[in-house]
Amino acid sequence: MDKLFKSIDFIAKSFFYAGVLSGIFMTLIIFISTLLRYLAGQPISFSDELAGLLFLAMAFTTFPHVLNKSGHISLDLLTERMPFGMRKLCSLFAGAIFIAFAITFSYQAWNFMEFSRLISSRTDVSGILLWPWMALMPISMILCIAVEIRKQLGPNDGDTAGETTS
Repeated sequence: MDKLFKSIDFIAKSFFYAGVLSGIFMTLIIFISTLLRYLAGQPISFSDELAGLLFLAMAFTTFPHVLNKSGHISLDLLTERMPFGMRKLCSLFAGAIFIAFAITFSYQAWNFMEFSRLISSRTDVSGILLWPWMALMPISMILCIAVEIRKQLGPNDGDTAGETTS
């Protein structure tokens, strides 16, 4: 079980680094396109489309690691005042709601991606194939489901949710 947990952590962190690189590349392409617009009068024609796809990649590839490290926004005003057992029960309930959402989202995103693949959907200006980018959505949510299950079943690296602080 420990190897499975470490594998999930490693994959989530690897996705995170891919997302960071996407964000850096997105920033560079926008910066270069803006410079070219004002200095040469001609921006990179596909920069807006690629920046949008890179933003999608950045967002969805960073979700699993952020969830794994509990770096997301949480509303814990009430749960922090509860006894440990009640906090654990709330955590399980919240996890179940998240997993239900992620399963539904994954299913719908997969169908949307599959339809895009069947019709070979591409961007308007540069003709970038869309379905590989769209595949990041269900893959990310499936990884988020694995992360949530891992968090509920095992020890959490760097996560203090559910622990008492003295």
